[in-house]
Amino acid sequence: MMRVHNTVDTARRHLREVDPSALDHARKRLAETGIAKLSFLLPHRVKRVLAAETLALLDHHRQWGELLPEGEGLARQQVDLTGADVAAHTACIPRLYDCEPLRHSLSMITAEPVLPCPEPERFHVSRRRHDDALGRWHWDAYAFTLVLVVECPPLAEGGFVQTVAHTCPDPYDADVHRILTRNPIHSWELGPGDLYLLRTDTTLHRVHPFAHGRRTTVAMSFAARTERDAVGLLKRSTRAESQTVIA
Repeated sequence: MMRVHNTVDTARRHLREVDPSALDHARKRLAETGIAKLSFLLPHRVKRVLAAETLALLDHHRQWGELLPEGEGLARQQVDLTGADVAAHTACIPRLYDCEPLRHSLSMITAEPVLPCPEPERFHVSRRRHDDALGRWHWDAYAFTLVLVVECPPLAEGGFVQTVAHTCPDPYDADVHRILTRNPIHSWELGPGDLYLLRTDTTLHRVHPFAHGRRTTVAMSFAARTERDAVGLLKRSTRAESQTVIA
């Protein structure tokens, strides 16, 4: 617990000293492109701890896989661990999610309050391998996602993030190809240790398929104020059925 306290305290001190001009630049980038690189937002020490927790959790998950029926664990190359898994087996990730200076900084960048999601959907750890089904263009149910890249193939292999800003899922016309041909597609090089924020409900996005290796991330999802009322809950329920499309 002492390590957890020290790590979160380090994050708090760092966040209070972040240059306001860096937050302002990130705000402009997010508004223009739907994504903002925020590696400056957390010190390397904190990101190393988060990465170590993520890798330890995935190693523990691999041991779970060994207990599955023969062959089932080998077939599950793609790994997605829910908030319940993360909360049960990590310490710093949940504590940092509840760190008020972090939410304050994110709110400065988004130019609106950044609010917690329901507990099962707050955290998400994923690992994608080169032979997994990749390249899905999609939106997310909640407004904002903060992502730490833990592992990533080099740019030459793929695995970079692509975005189409200022787009919205239409439950009556999910023609992603039309959106891709009528809007600019931006590509973003990211490596281990990079931190970025996505406006995930209005930014069509995907991870470009990669040829070798694996991509591991830990993500924190946050809601906008409009998603906290009854209308927002109904909207998310509708999106869950219609928003993800294979391009």
